[in-house]
Amino acid sequence: KGLLAKRAMPIAPDRVRGALETIRSRVVRTPLLESPLLNELVRSRRGVADARVFVKAECLQHTGAFKFRGALHKLLCMDDETRGRGVCAFSSGNFAQALALAARETGVQCTIIAPHDAPAVKMERTRGYGAELVFSTPAAGENREVAA
Repeated sequence: KGLLAKRAMPIAPDRVRGALETIRSRVVRTPLLESPLLNELVRSRRGVADARVFVKAECLQHTGAFKFRGALHKLLCMDDETRGRGVCAFSSGNFAQALALAARETGVQCTIIAPHDAPAVKMERTRGYGAELVFSTPAAGENREVAA
């Protein structure tokens, strides 16, 4: 409820199925794994005797996170003219890597603007996927100025 409830828009199941068809051949089909520990926590704290909790093992996805799915879908749905302009994002980690890899796989130029203190290993991977990295300083609002 509150702000999120007012802004949330339902997504039709057909759109979800369509997105799956768009990316299916390019993503890892990650498993759902039952968690006995989480089962027990939910059962004991919520009083639901037959509760079962499953987690999606997105650590097995390309770049190690679910964000690759969304980045890839977005790029595949862009028209050629839009893709030709390239993409730019503000990120210091998982989305930077996801967008960089999705851009490489779709032939799109990618620029990532990251904070000056972004984790080095994530920035190395992002650069390894082919993105151009631009680092900002701690000054308020600078990321948007760099992107312009």
